[in-house]
Amino acid sequence: MQVKISVRNLIEFVMRTGDIDNRFRDNNRMVAGIKAHQKVQKSYNENYQSEYYLKNTTQIGDMVFKVEGRADGLLKNGDSYTIDEIKSTTRNLDDLDDSNKLHWAQAMCYAYFFSIKKDLKEIFISLTYVSLEDYKTKQFKKSFTFEQLHDFYMALLEAYINFSKILALNLEKRNKTSRKLTFPYKGYRKGQRKMAVAVYTALLEKKKLFVDAPTGTGKTISTLFPGVKSFGEGLADKIFYLTAKNTTAKEALKAISILKEKHLYIKAVAITSKEKICLNDQVKCNPIDCPFAKGHFDRVNDALKDILSNEELMDYDIITSYAEKYRVCPLEFELDIASYADIIICDYNYVFNPSVYLRRFFDDIVENYIFLIDEAHNLLDRARDMYSFKLEKNNFEQIKTYFDPKKDKYIIEKLDQILESFEEIYQRYGKKLFYYQEDQIDDFDKKLISLAKSLEKILIKERDHKFYDQIQDLYFEINKYMKVSDNYCHGFYSTMTYKPDSMEKSFEIKCIDPSEVLKNKYACAISTIFFSATLSPMNFYMKVLGASDSLKLHLPLAFDEKNFMILNSGISTRYKDRYNNLMDISDLIHDFVNTKEGNYFIFFPSYSYMEDLYEDYKSRYTDDVIVQEKIMNQKQRHDFLQEFTYESKKIGFLVLGGIFSEGVDLKGERLIGTMIISVGMPGVSDDRNLIKHHFDKYDKMGFDYSYTYPGINKVFQAAGRVIRTETDKGIIYLLDDRFLWDKYRKLYPRHWKNIIEISSKEQLRDITNKFWKEDKSEEK
Repeated sequence: MQVKISVRNLIEFVMRTGDIDNRFRDNNRMVAGIKAHQKVQKSYNENYQSEYYLKNTTQIGDMVFKVEGRADGLLKNGDSYTIDEIKSTTRNLDDLDDSNKLHWAQAMCYAYFFSIKKDLKEIFISLTYVSLEDYKTKQFKKSFTFEQLHDFYMALLEAYINFSKILALNLEKRNKTSRKLTFPYKGYRKGQRKMAVAVYTALLEKKKLFVDAPTGTGKTISTLFPGVKSFGEGLADKIFYLTAKNTTAKEALKAISILKEKHLYIKAVAITSKEKICLNDQVKCNPIDCPFAKGHFDRVNDALKDILSNEELMDYDIITSYAEKYRVCPLEFELDIASYADIIICDYNYVFNPSVYLRRFFDDIVENYIFLIDEAHNLLDRARDMYSFKLEKNNFEQIKTYFDPKKDKYIIEKLDQILESFEEIYQRYGKKLFYYQEDQIDDFDKKLISLAKSLEKILIKERDHKFYDQIQDLYFEINKYMKVSDNYCHGFYSTMTYKPDSMEKSFEIKCIDPSEVLKNKYACAISTIFFSATLSPMNFYMKVLGASDSLKLHLPLAFDEKNFMILNSGISTRYKDRYNNLMDISDLIHDFVNTKEGNYFIFFPSYSYMEDLYEDYKSRYTDDVIVQEKIMNQKQRHDFLQEFTYESKKIGFLVLGGIFSEGVDLKGERLIGTMIISVGMPGVSDDRNLIKHHFDKYDKMGFDYSYTYPGINKVFQAAGRVIRTETDKGIIYLLDDRFLWDKYRKLYPRHWKNIIEISSKEQLRDITNKFWKEDKSEEK
């Protein structure tokens, strides 16, 4: 039996004890910690190798341990070698000693591996502490014999062996059952086999793949099935099934359950956010405020052994039940489970977001990962948000009032420097309402880092400060900003916005083109599969998502094309014409929803326009209309959709691109028609114009990248609400003359080839009657 693990994870599992305490302490990973490491590494001569990769294979009985990782540094001095372990700290270096066993442990593993490699009898280890305040260092150096290191490492493995046997047995059963696994249905849907084969080919060739698969193809099972099969062939170790919404995460769990019915043995975990999974009254991760945090590390290994021995699909209910049983933090517990799971179902954030990505998997990669990106069209805007961050001047002005001008003079001086930078940038670049540049403003970052270091001291030493929470919030704001700043590359812009009405100035890093930063993330996996029903135009998504070298697959509609019909009315819904045509559009809606009794969705280009048209509609018609609220919680959304039953005759007024544009699954008579008003083009804004400017520099397609393609994608999403199963039947009605332009027709999916132009109420009635196979007498 065999187990593969990183040095870091081995040390953490065996040696961790005590409480979870996420309050500010001297060993927090602070702003600029990475830069401090790099500064130390660069201070050595050419005989120093940073991030030195090492691995070891050791057998104890029938267990084979494959352990690997990267030492911070390796120094050669004559015939002797030194493994360097670097730790950043905010503590006074004079207060530090060499007593921290965890800090030595990782380096001792690397020293052992290197000693075997070079057949050394003795080796040095240096533990280097670097101050985040001024980058000064304090170093402790010890020599270790090979026997000392061997005994230490063997003791680690012995402590890990019982748990490793559970993991090895799970792995053996997974690989055996995945090799025998057959497709879980009697037959494939149209295009489904082709998709599954394409996914497996991409995995086999270690390539990226884009799949445009219409609703009903069975995308989830068509990606998971070949992914799981790859386990048995030794192609991959772990699948990250990445989602933008909870609904798709549930579909993934359902698909895995179906594979389990075919005798697959698998460990899968669905990651729930901290706010949702927390069992405490408040999300405060420390032993004083949370009983689950107190002693967590003393109990969590037993909890892991239990759940990984007895459960396969681990969702919110399963995880929280074990967390309550062992009194451990459910968030940290689920992340530990993920370390040993075969499939991790989680939000995009856990792989791509620089503030919350799962460091345990991607800082020291020892396994072969597969990324399955569901509803991949969502990744573009999500990535732009993840790698953008705004700082507002008034937040710094407010924080300044929380400090004593005499006692906290050094803090106030640093805040003043930040405030001066806002003004300096604004003045330097012409006092514009919106200014942007491609170059990073490094001087601003340096001042923020300096301020953050000073705030850290306050947060560590003055826990009873009257405005502690507000100071902490600003610190975290700076920290998030710096993590975005660390990823600054091609496609990023530095912007300054001034709002004259409030006199507010904000400085923001904007990620306009995330292709480069995403491309770097894909390198963490052997293969990345992008799939969605709305990846059109595909070349656009491949470019902006940093995957132009991907394989491509377009699939046909899985259902009978006779089950749906697409209509168009050539009325103008351009912004300048909308209000002049308001009554005409009301009439067209009324005519449409009265062609057949049932439920309809009407999608509007904006919330304000929807409200205005609703007022006109209700003043002249008595149809049962329910309107999407501007803000709706999960329960309100659920209740809204429950209004649409198999017997009801409701009209839903909704916002195009809003919460009901995708992820809504009203089957059969619960939805028989959708009208989409406008081509979905986003409103003109500084951000949209910046996107246009950026892409115009390369291929003069900035307008399409910024306005046309995002708009038509919203249309495709809304249209996809109508036909959900092979027995569904419905009508899609497009309201805008631009839908018939060649520019848009070229973007349509292949099954949109026959769009019928409607010129009168009578024509609409005749065509829909024929579609529904009802004559006028039956309609009456």
